[in-house]
This record gives sequence, structure tokens and C-alpha cells, in this order.
Amino acid sequence: MDGETGQLVWSNNYSTLYNERSAAAACDQAGNLYLIGRAFSGSNYDIIVQKYREHDGDLAWTRHIAGEAGLDDIGWDIAVNSQGRPVVCGLIGTSAADADAVTVVLDSADGATIWRRDLPGAVYNIEVQGGWVGVADNDDVILGTRTWESTTGFDLVLRRYAAADGADVWSWRWNSGGFAADDPRAMVLDPAGDVLMAGVSSSKYLVIKFSAVDGAPLWHSTYTGPPNWYNTATCLTVAADGTVVASGFSDGAGTGWDVATIGLALDTGSLRWVHRFDGENQSDEARAIAASEQGDVAVTGYCYGYTTGNDFLSLLLGLGTATAVSPDATPRLAALTGAWPNPFNPRVTLAYAVPADGPLRLTIHDVRGRLVAILADGFQLAGNHAIVWHGDDRGGRPAPSGTYLAVLQSGDSRASCKLLLNR
Repeated sequence: MDGETGQLVWSNNYSTLYNERSAAAACDQAGNLYLIGRAFSGSNYDIIVQKYREHDGDLAWTRHIAGEAGLDDIGWDIAVNSQGRPVVCGLIGTSAADADAVTVVLDSADGATIWRRDLPGAVYNIEVQGGWVGVADNDDVILGTRTWESTTGFDLVLRRYAAADGADVWSWRWNSGGFAADDPRAMVLDPAGDVLMAGVSSSKYLVIKFSAVDGAPLWHSTYTGPPNWYNTATCLTVAADGTVVASGFSDGAGTGWDVATIGLALDTGSLRWVHRFDGENQSDEARAIAASEQGDVAVTGYCYGYTTGNDFLSLLLGLGTATAVSPDATPRLAALTGAWPNPFNPRVTLAYAVPADGPLRLTIHDVRGRLVAILADGFQLAGNHAIVWHGDDRGGRPAPSGTYLAVLQSGDSRASCKLLLNR
């Protein structure tokens, strides 16, 4: 597309008549486009990588990557190194239940293989992405994937391969303990080249940072929604101010899945803020996230509508307006740690932290102290939590514009913060 007018410069399509699927794309320094996905090869699906020329969109070459078992394979992710060579990863089926995570560096001129590494132990699942690639400053390749062991279940696995020949630089396997499912869903490299992965661990958001030097874990952080049920981080980025931002889907208190976006400190992984979005019905999920140079973060996914099915959802979070969370993950006193957005219309997310399990009450009052709404009243697990006030009173009627006070009571501690409803 032309950057000023939006006019179409070129278009192209590729078909083998059997449900091709594009999974990821990347451009080299000259603007040539590389795609990875899957395509039919006569009896099954292969990983397919293609190069389209920048100036006219002509297909320069197509490269099929396949295993020897004759099973369906799929490409997951692609990047381009400093020499303009595409770096790809995917899944190669080896049996009905097992697979290899394959990493390949290709020649940009003709798609010939420079080197290829197959990592056994992956779960054979071509529907849920299970591999990501990143390129280090020296063109070493970092593969992030998940594997399965009968004693530990799903684990996060990282490999760093040498740029020249794919030799192992280091490898790391991470398990949170026991048979807990540690299942990655996204990976990015931070500005220093360290590796960030996000996913799910023991039904909670998992975000973990690994050292680029040796793969050792530097920190990991988890998040769960108000009922402490099922939560999965599906996408990840680093904002312009260095905040690690992850989003996905998180069970809410009677709201089904909500889009929960969290901000973490890059150096420690401590929770800075939480933003929860609840659509009109029961199923909302983030699928992708992007950070702007201006400091905002865009989140996109879907909201489920009873009459319309899955609808596009797009959110723009202005990080400069989020209220910071105390860096202490387990404060000595219960605290309201964030209110976003504020001012708000029609809903505001209140983040709070409690030091120990026990009774908790969170209420909304007007400026004269009269009770407007009760958001929580009962037993609460220790940790960081968030809840949404939809700007209504106890009768479900919209509260008028004005200033309100959120009051948190837990044991002998009491905290409050002002909210501005601006309809």
C-alpha cells in the first residue's frame, strides 16, 4: 500500500486448492516480503516459506520443509537476520502424538537451506502455535517452544543456535514445579536482547524473562483474575517506556472471560498495573498486541455477541494515564493500587492488593459518603486482584456524572481513592 494515499501497489495469491494457511510475515532491509505457513504437497501439508519481491509482488521462490513421517506439518514464525536471510520455525510431525520443533535459516536468493535443526519432544498439535524465533544482535537464532515430559507435563524450552551453522550456544528448560502445565503462547526479545515469554502456568498468566547470555531465568510473574479460575496470556510486547505488557483472557467475577492486560517492570517483573475489559456477553479474548513509539499499547482480539458471534475488538491503552501499582507484590496492608481509566466512562478497573487470605469489602460511595455500589464483599485470597465498576448503583441504574470514592476494607486496614465519572 502507498504510505500517503493508501492505493494498492500490488497483490498476489498462492493456491494449491487445499486450505493454505499463512501464519506470520517479515520484511528484509530491501522491503521484500517473506511468508510462512502451510500448504498441501500432494498427500499432506508441509511448512511453506515464500519470498515476494518488493517492487512488483512477484513470487521469487517457494520452499517446502517437511519431515519423513508423511504427516501434516506447519510453519509458525519467521524473522529476518542482518544479512537479509529468513529465519523460520515450525512443527514437524514424527508420530500421532509427537513432533519436532524445527528451526531453519534459508538463503534469501533462492530459499536454499543454510542450516536446519530439529528439536524432539514437541507435542503434535498443528492448531495452537508452539514455536517462535528471534534474532540476536550477532544473528544467533533464539527458538522458543514447548515440550512435553511424562513427569513434568508442558515445559518452556529455549535454544540459542549459532548464526553460522546452528550449533548449540545454550539451551534451557523451565518448569514451575511438579506436573503443572507451563504452556507458552508468545515470545519477544527486549531491547537488551533478553527473552520474554508469556503463556499459562497452573491456570494463571505466566510472564518470564530469560537471559540472552546463557538462557537462565531472570524472573517470572503470574496473574489471576478475581475468582482465581482460568487465565491465559496470549500476546506480549515491550512498551516505549520499558514496561512489559501482556494480554489474553482471564475469568472475571460473573463476567466470563475478560480481556485482561497487565504491565510489568522490565527489570523485576513486579506488577505495575492491570486493565480489565468486559464486553457485553461472556467471552472476550486478546489475540495480538503492539506498542507505539508514542507510548500507547494497542490490543486486538474478539468479543462474543449472542446475535453476531465473535466480533473484532480493539483497545488503545495510554500507559501514561495508568495508576502505578506498588512494587511490593505482597504489601503489609491492603491497598488500592490502580484505577484505570480515571476519569472514566462508563467503566473503571480497580486494582488492589491484599497481604493475606481473609474477608474483604470493596465499595463505592458518593461525595456525601452514601453507599452507591458494592463490588466485593466476602473472602479474598492474598495477592494482586482487579475488579470492574460499570458506573451503576446497587439497583443497576447508571450513576450520574461526578466524583466518587472507592473504599477497600480488609481486616484492620482501610484504603480509598477518588474516581471521576464523566458521562
